[in-house]
Amino acid sequence: MIIDNHAHLSTYTNEGLSYTAIRDRLLETMSAVGVTLSCILPDSEPGTAVADMETVLNAVSGFPSLKPLGSVSVPAMSGADIERLENLAATGRICGVKLYPGFEEFYPADAECRPLYEMCIRQGIPVIYHSGETMNEQWREEYNHPWEIAHVAERMPELNIIVAHFSQPHLEACREIVLRFPSVHADISGLAHPTTIGLCGLPAIKEILEDTINKQPDKVLFGTDWPVCDITEHIRLVDSLKIKGEARNLVFSGNAKRLFRIKST
Repeated sequence: MIIDNHAHLSTYTNEGLSYTAIRDRLLETMSAVGVTLSCILPDSEPGTAVADMETVLNAVSGFPSLKPLGSVSVPAMSGADIERLENLAATGRICGVKLYPGFEEFYPADAECRPLYEMCIRQGIPVIYHSGETMNEQWREEYNHPWEIAHVAERMPELNIIVAHFSQPHLEACREIVLRFPSVHADISGLAHPTTIGLCGLPAIKEILEDTINKQPDKVLFGTDWPVCDITEHIRLVDSLKIKGEARNLVFSGNAKRLFRIKST
């Protein structure tokens, strides 16, 4: 079983298609490459290439192999927004919350985020942070660097955290906080993209993933960042790692099933 913990409905590479048509393209791709289920991460605000939360909820309704997450624009977040997310989580319509520090100018440990994190703890759902490279503007990475995420893990150890993209190019810093904090996990989305390989180097990517997974196999999740990135290349990346069979199963599906409370299919 393979669960892609990090996919989007996005017009990037799908120009001219509706979000429902992009959904159908994703489902066809999943079937062709052997992905059982995909978590669909919305953008935090409408009007971008990536579908926002309401669009995602509508597009994936009735498709059990697509699990939506929620999102919110933190700088504009209100109590009503958190209440809306809590209702969606309580009724099983979302299985986590995606936040975009760096794309938005806030730090994960900012005080205004705490009520959102408390809601996630109550509902037993994780927070996924965009982390690492952000619009090719390096100054934005200060908002989502792993060391900023570590402040949340220190203050709220009950909150399950997933660092997206293994925070590339900050792979070593991401490994450090994943191995240090029991509540911190990371996904591999984007690591098989040619740009990332060119920036970080495939040997370094593999060494850090192998080291992290072999030490704590319950902390790394398979993800792709489809449609920006190719699903098959990410499967090949995991298959190329020198890790044990049970660890491979945890990366491909077991860790996502636990964190997102996904029942076996």
